[in-house]
Amino acid sequence: REVKAMCDLIPQETWDNIESTFLEPSCGTGNFLVEIFARKLSRCNDVKDALKALASIFGIDIQQDNVEESRRRLMDMFLEKYGNSNEVVTFLAGAILRNNIICGDSLEIMKMWEKK
Repeated sequence: REVKAMCDLIPQETWDNIESTFLEPSCGTGNFLVEIFARKLSRCNDVKDALKALASIFGIDIQQDNVEESRRRLMDMFLEKYGNSNEVVTFLAGAILRNNIICGDSLEIMKMWEKK
């Protein structure tokens, strides 16, 4: 309930745009990411929208097992709603998650981005 309450503090116009970007720098097992994706999925009209929503969510965690669980939870949500899509769509969703939910030290990654 705390995750939902914190997400409720985000302005409504952010939720209205399924492509609004979210970064969880210490995503753990994905509790915030799951809530964010659930809210975005509720606004998706089709699988294309769902892929856009998924592509706008980013997470970093220092533990690989947490990263894997976060990816799995988000993929399960995607498949629950769009699992009857073709294999290409499933591949794309997996590729997005492998790219956007990563293992690393978020402080070090952000320092690296600042140098660019």
